[in-house]
Amino acid sequence: MVSPGGSDAPPARERFRRRAMRRFLLGSAAALLILAVGTAVVGNRVAKQQALREARYQAEILAQNVAAPLINAGVRRGDPKALAEIDAAMQERMRDGSIVHIKLWSQDNKVLWSDESELVGNRYEIEPDDRELFGTHDATADVSSLDKAENAIDQRNDNKLLEVYAGATDADGRPVLFEAYLSLDQLRHDQRAIIAGVLPVGIIGLLLFQIAVVPMAFRLARRVERHELERSKVMRHALVASELERRRLAQELHDGVIQDMAGICFALPTVEGQLPESPEGLEARGTLRSITDLVQKDATALRSLLTDLYPPDLAGEGFAMAADDIARSAADQGVAVTVDIPPAFRLPIDAATLAYRVVREGVRNVVKHANAKTAEVAVREDSGKVHVTISDDGRGPDGPGEAEPGHLGLQLLRDTVADFGGQLELEPGAGSGAVLRASFPKNLVNA
Repeated sequence: MVSPGGSDAPPARERFRRRAMRRFLLGSAAALLILAVGTAVVGNRVAKQQALREARYQAEILAQNVAAPLINAGVRRGDPKALAEIDAAMQERMRDGSIVHIKLWSQDNKVLWSDESELVGNRYEIEPDDRELFGTHDATADVSSLDKAENAIDQRNDNKLLEVYAGATDADGRPVLFEAYLSLDQLRHDQRAIIAGVLPVGIIGLLLFQIAVVPMAFRLARRVERHELERSKVMRHALVASELERRRLAQELHDGVIQDMAGICFALPTVEGQLPESPEGLEARGTLRSITDLVQKDATALRSLLTDLYPPDLAGEGFAMAADDIARSAADQGVAVTVDIPPAFRLPIDAATLAYRVVREGVRNVVKHANAKTAEVAVREDSGKVHVTISDDGRGPDGPGEAEPGHLGLQLLRDTVADFGGQLELEPGAGSGAVLRASFPKNLVNA
């Protein structure tokens, strides 16, 4: 048994500090990542709203002050002179590249003018939301994926543009619709500017906050460390005290009650031999034989209980022997238990004691409550953890982690395993029965 507070405590504290530092660094990295992503999302949204607002304003000015006054009966008839006049005005507005395409629509879905001459005179379906702009001076704007029929030429560029519609009234007082596609370069520029302006401020603020919080975090970590070590020490003391009490009870049973009962078993046959051959003597002999059988049976039960209370050498080969004793005891009660433990299996005494308690309580639970015929016990050690599995073919629980009311032993065992940094689960078996799984660190002192 490793004594509490022994030489393994400093490595445990060092591991605790490393874990605390690792969690702090991961938290800081996560905070920076969230800040960067959040800034990008907010910057994109703000820049988009600003770009849409400016696009609507620009479309309203062009539609009402430039394009609509040039649309007249000549443009509607396709008069070359009238079309040339509006073409010159629109091309002038498109020269700087901020406006990529322009279309002017009539209410009958006809393209009156476009910088793409092959579209002029064609009719295309106008979206209901855009059609509502006819007869108004309102405007709408959004990012377009260029998936409309009249944008078939633009689709070859495999790009997105800022699409804007504005209502206006032409020179003859008839409603028209102004459509323009603006480049997203300004939108992207605004996004980069917002991110470049906000992100450094956020990072600096977060770093200053971390600098202020680090001392408090380390003080809190040291306090939690002390509490964890004290709690671990209390649990180890409790386990040691439990085992010492079991040892004391086992010794008293072995040196006291069991020895006395063994003496009685030897003495009773002698008493039986001294009884007379009378009817009364024969009746007394029968009574003595019954008493002898009862005392022998109780002595055997007490020896089994003695092994259960304090099995020998759990840290060595005695662990597998103790598990076999549990299996034999279960077989005597009608449940055939197979034990699967690797050869030369070794555990520290703390872990071996806890594993033994899991096996003992698990098999006892199967015998008393599962109505099973067979059960299997498997104990493994892998990657610094001990895994104990007890499965049976009896009546399983209704759901994961559920046990019948009154199974106090299973609940206490679950709490004990959890106190040592492990977990214990009771689940329904694949076909029938139940599976009890326990997993906990091999080195409980450093858990």
